[in-house]
Amino acid sequence: MGTAPAGISFSLAALAGNQRPGTSVSHMVKVDVTHAGGFDGPLYLAVDDPQQILTQGSGLSLVRIDASSYAAVLNTSASLAPGKYQGTFPAYLCKDPACAGRYASSRVSLPYLVNVTPNPLTAFTWMSTRATAHVGAADPSGVDVQISGPAGGWKASTSSRWLQLTPSEGTLPATLRARFAIQGMAAGIYQDQLVVRSADGQEARVGFTLELLPTQFRVSTAAFSFTGVNGATIPPQTLTFDLDNGVSASWTANTAAPWLLLAPGSGITPGLLTARVDASKSSLASGAHATSIELASAGYPSKTVNAALTLAKPTFSAPSTTVTLGGPKGRDEVAQSVSVSLNTGANKWPWTLSAPLITWATVSPTSGSVDASGTPLSFSPVVSAAAPGTHSGVATVSAKVNGDTVSLPLTVVLNRDKRQLLSSEWGIGFASTPAGSVLTRTLRVTDNFEGALPWTATSSAPWLSVTSGGTTGTGPDLVLVANPVLAATGALSHATVTLKTSNPGVADAIIHVGLWRSSEGLSALTTLPTDYVNAVADTIRPYVYAHNGGSSIDIYNAHLGTKIGTIANAGTTLAEMAIAPDGSKLYAVDTGSKAIVVVDLATASKTDAWPLQGSTYSSLSLLAIRTNGKDIVLVGDGGAYADGRRIATLSPSGFGNVVYAASSDGRRLFSHDRGLSPSGVQALDLDYSAMGGGTLMAKATAGASFINGSSNGRGIAVNADATALYIASGAPYLCSSVNPVNLAFIASLPGGDAYPNNVKVTRDGRAICGISGLYSSADVWVHAPDGSLLKSFKFAGYARNLLERQLVVTPDGMTAVGLTSDPRMAFIPLGAP
Repeated sequence: MGTAPAGISFSLAALAGNQRPGTSVSHMVKVDVTHAGGFDGPLYLAVDDPQQILTQGSGLSLVRIDASSYAAVLNTSASLAPGKYQGTFPAYLCKDPACAGRYASSRVSLPYLVNVTPNPLTAFTWMSTRATAHVGAADPSGVDVQISGPAGGWKASTSSRWLQLTPSEGTLPATLRARFAIQGMAAGIYQDQLVVRSADGQEARVGFTLELLPTQFRVSTAAFSFTGVNGATIPPQTLTFDLDNGVSASWTANTAAPWLLLAPGSGITPGLLTARVDASKSSLASGAHATSIELASAGYPSKTVNAALTLAKPTFSAPSTTVTLGGPKGRDEVAQSVSVSLNTGANKWPWTLSAPLITWATVSPTSGSVDASGTPLSFSPVVSAAAPGTHSGVATVSAKVNGDTVSLPLTVVLNRDKRQLLSSEWGIGFASTPAGSVLTRTLRVTDNFEGALPWTATSSAPWLSVTSGGTTGTGPDLVLVANPVLAATGALSHATVTLKTSNPGVADAIIHVGLWRSSEGLSALTTLPTDYVNAVADTIRPYVYAHNGGSSIDIYNAHLGTKIGTIANAGTTLAEMAIAPDGSKLYAVDTGSKAIVVVDLATASKTDAWPLQGSTYSSLSLLAIRTNGKDIVLVGDGGAYADGRRIATLSPSGFGNVVYAASSDGRRLFSHDRGLSPSGVQALDLDYSAMGGGTLMAKATAGASFINGSSNGRGIAVNADATALYIASGAPYLCSSVNPVNLAFIASLPGGDAYPNNVKVTRDGRAICGISGLYSSADVWVHAPDGSLLKSFKFAGYARNLLERQLVVTPDGMTAVGLTSDPRMAFIPLGAP
């Protein structure tokens, strides 16, 4: 029964061979099969062989070579008698060994010629008869073929010109050389047979195959890949190449992209070229770019080598992108430099600075070229173009790198302090009384920028004369002299001293001066029955302000021991008080409203209230200072306030309530732990700048604990120029003199008893130590600046004591006032120094 049709063909035109009697010869045949539906099982070859020339005639299994080619081995019979056997084998393609299922239309004829002779003709080689070469290449190596057979002559021939024989005839046995002559041939696959014939008519065949491949370029890499920063030098890459036929030929290399440079562009194979990227040739931007290189040689196919380029966008960099002018305090006018670099290696690119530029600074240069080594930019402040404070702007450095525009914004900050003349004291209290007179004071005039500024001083009152002028840093000092003859008697006179300089942009300084002139005064201890709990002395007037923790503050003239007025409605529950250094304001803690109330002493009225941060309690200490011309109020919890807000914290949280003392210029500050054992003392340098909306800077310079065995700290005092420092503590039972530089103990002040709770320094340098001595014979001792005891007093009555830190002294240093637990207010004339 037939099956689907199949086509079958054989690779040999005839099955031909020679063999000796009693031997068999194997013949490999190629079977080419076509079948539209494909085959779903093994294939078999059946051969009709009635003469039994072959050892097998049916059921021959085919071995698959590829989708349409199979191989079969046919063996001649070893029992053939000598003679010549020639004919045709009918052959069929079958599905099974018995060929019960035969593919229709698969019958083919296979001619055969078999000579059986005692001396058969053979042609044989151990070398491959298949040669492969490229068009135009040298001829492939030849093949030696050994020929043997009956004695006599032989001849050999081929049907093609490309297979040439040397020799082509002779006598047996012999060896011939089959040579492939490929010159001038086109690419393709060629086949031929070498046919050898002996004189007795035998034939022997050897098949030859020649495959000629098209000639093409061979390259060292199929593609280039370049990666780098746009604008930087990208390492070149090389390409080696030749023609695969080994022939030397002229070549050219070209690319369509201007950014890919080839050198050389032509030559003789084998060749080498260098490919180099120059992004500037096409003004390339960062990103991915692609092109190709075409190698060409006449008569041969061109070769394309792809080239890919990945460019990263260049970037600017600087050690810091913020340039700060003005220095740490806003008083420097020196230029600051920053180096800006571009990551393009040694390749420089033009840059410019953005416009408009900031008005309060100049930059040099504003353009140039930059590479990875950097270019310095110098920023100089133009202080005249900026108001005091902190100013910020942006200067942008930009560069055009091929197709990329890159920029780096530089933040420029100008810290500018307010330049001003400063006085070592801002408030002066003079007095002329029967007990004595204090009518002169020497002050230092400085420039907060530490320059040498010429200054002049003028007085607003005829009774006050002043040094006419000088130069900051070199002198002379400013001397104030009051002439009480020119002032009213029994009254307080007020004057101002104005310091000016001819240098523009420098603020004036104003010193407030008070003069009390009277023909009356205290000559001995005077007491008033009061229940006050807190008192503070004015800084220019002979006034003492006191309250009992309520809402109002009473005013006393300390030289007369009389009440002269009341500040009503100052707060709700008043506590500690402080006076501004120039005598313009009184500050008080109001625990009821948790605020610092501000009182204008010129009008004796409340003008403001500053909210307090943190805990508020009645013993919270208060000190008013003027640092670098700025009024600042310090609170015992470490808070520093100005203009209604907390601007700094001087003590770490949890340090506790401290008491403060400061130099008259507000530059040196000392604190003493309050109620702690052992007690500690800290020294700080202060400065204030208008930059940043107002900045208070504190630098700790020394710290000490248990000075002279001090415990239960109570008070601290320092003289005007911070050259003498004193502390009072519950123990030891003496006030201590301390070195203000390193806080080392110097000496105990003579006199004294248990328990020191007050210490003060007059403007002339006398130190006053007060105690809480219920049964002591004295509770206040006055010492000369050298520490020697001058006099002692008893403020409190029997079994009563001086209240803690409630001993105050008038600004002229001539009267001390204290609050006691009697309760009473005691006035003691100290006399002029």
